[in-house]
This record gives sequence, C-alpha cells and structure tokens, in this order.
Amino acid sequence: MKNKQDDQAIVDEVTQETVAETISEEQRKIQELQLLLAASLEREKRALADYQNLQRRTQEERKALIKMANQDLCQALLQPLEHLSLAAQNLQDRGLDMVIEQFWKELANFSLQEIPVLGKKFDLQTMEVVDKKDKGEKVIEVVRKGYQLHDEVIQHAQVILD
Repeated sequence: MKNKQDDQAIVDEVTQETVAETISEEQRKIQELQLLLAASLEREKRALADYQNLQRRTQEERKALIKMANQDLCQALLQPLEHLSLAAQNLQDRGLDMVIEQFWKELANFSLQEIPVLGKKFDLQTMEVVDKKDKGEKVIEVVRKGYQLHDEVIQHAQVILD
C-alpha cells in the first residue's frame, strides 16, 4: 500500500509540475501576445496619424494651388479688362458697361479688390511712384489701379505724388 501511495504521490507531484510548467508556458505566450498586440496598436495609431497628416498636407497644398491659379487668372485678366473699361468710357455703350461690370463682380467673388490709394499717404507695399510733383507723400493721381487678392497685392498701384 505504501508503494501505491508513494507512486500516487510521485504522479501527483509530476502532474503538478507539468501543470505549473504548462501554466507558465501559457502565461509566457499570453505576455508575448499582449506585447504583439500593444506593438500592433502603436503601429495602427502611427499609421492613422500619418494618414491624417497626409490628408491635411494635401488639403493645404490643394488650397495653395487653387489660390495660385486664381491669382494667375486674375493677373491675366486685369490689363485687358482695364483697357476694355477705358474703351467703354469713350464709347458710352450701356451694354458694354454692363458686361464689364459683371466681369468685375465675378472677379470680386474670387476676392479680388481694388486697393484704394487716392488721397492717401504713399505706401511702398501697395504703390509704385511714377511721378512726383512736390516733396509730399500724398497720392494726388492714380495712373494704374492696384489690386489685391486674398490680402496679397497682385498689382501695385502706379501713382503720382504731391
């Protein structure tokens, strides 16, 4: 009987060791999987942040490209439209005046604005001096109008100073 009990004790001890080893091995695997999961989650967060940054940069670049294209278009249309406006003053044609007015309204919808300079003090940021009558700094005549698009000067006003 003693032999049977000793054998049973040995079997129980071996079984406990095997169970302990199995549990230890399973805990190690769980820890490895937890580390892999944490690393995967970190990579996912970084990939998402990179994607969001890419979207933001792409949107900013798109806006800049549109702004530049609008600026180029407005600059290309300004001189012919100003010449047409001068011609319309001499022709006194109401239909032509209406078309020119519609052109200016459409350009204003793109945020094109005339820079008001007449009677103001000379500003190097928005004006070019083409003639100076006296030693003054006040604009007495506008030779060519100045324009800005989105608060950026695209054509400096050419002025005559007093």
